[in-house]
Amino acid sequence: MRPPRIMVLGDSLASGMQDDYTWRWQLAQHFRRTGTAAEFVGPHTGTFSMYEDPVLLALVEGRPVPTGPDVGNPMTGPYREGGFEGGHCARPGWTANSAKASVREHVAAERPDFLLVQLGFNDLAMVGPPDQALRDLAAVVAEARAGAPSAVFLVANIAGTSTWGNEWFRETIRDYNAKLPSALAELSTEQSPVALVDVHSGFDSDTDTYDGIHPNPAGELVMAGRFADTLRRFGVGSEPLRTPRTRPRELPLAEPTIVAVRAQDDASVRIEWSRVRGASGYQVALRDVTLGQPRRVGPIPVLGDHWLAQGLTAGHVYEFDVASARGGTLGPRSEPLRLAAGC
Repeated sequence: MRPPRIMVLGDSLASGMQDDYTWRWQLAQHFRRTGTAAEFVGPHTGTFSMYEDPVLLALVEGRPVPTGPDVGNPMTGPYREGGFEGGHCARPGWTANSAKASVREHVAAERPDFLLVQLGFNDLAMVGPPDQALRDLAAVVAEARAGAPSAVFLVANIAGTSTWGNEWFRETIRDYNAKLPSALAELSTEQSPVALVDVHSGFDSDTDTYDGIHPNPAGELVMAGRFADTLRRFGVGSEPLRTPRTRPRELPLAEPTIVAVRAQDDASVRIEWSRVRGASGYQVALRDVTLGQPRRVGPIPVLGDHWLAQGLTAGHVYEFDVASARGGTLGPRSEPLRLAAGC
């Protein structure tokens, strides 16, 4: 008898970012420790890599953003430890609204017995209100069933956030979570059950995330534990996922090194720096030395290992430094480097 095939279908909370453990990895490790047979399937094997994303590369290099079906992130980012045995079907920014167009193809190719679904946050943030998100979720289930009629769906509610967006947005999350159980009950059938995975209860977005949304190592264990509990109800696994007494820590953010600063003909300056393990972005700062201006920090994190500083004055000397970031946490700043723009 073959082991159950599990497909994780989700957004960035499920895919993870480079150097994350991810809750998927934690769940797989739990199965390995407890001798639970399971096979994770899907088109991706790695995490989201900000360094290889074609859209992010265009943004940091000041180029037009590419469009089309072939510009997705390659999902080749590494894990905190080792690799992920098998595959998954999760990527940052994914919504139920977009997943419904391709989930049948992925499910038909992999024939999973279980779909672990973690979608909804981006739907509420970018697509529409809870009722629309629930309709799109129902379409995801219908399309997936077309590829695997007997699949079991384990659908997570939204863990939530106390800092991102505004109170109106947080209320939409509460509304969605309140409506989700009855919506899932209506979707459930004897042949293809649909069950709720309550990742919201017991998850503290202040202590279990690194940016108010995405799970840190402690939050990943909470989510993995909730999915493990629900899978046990369907005969997969015999023991709960036990969390360590000491909360797992984030990687310490190291000091990046600026490896190159190049002046361009249009007076812009390209800055490149070393990659810091565990960083989710970088803070770039500059100051106009010629005018004696104070140091100015860029308004948004740079998601990559280089950046094009534009709008500079030709002939002026500028000083640059870079710090790694993990959400709102900053590592030490690099040694600053100076360069004359347009020279």
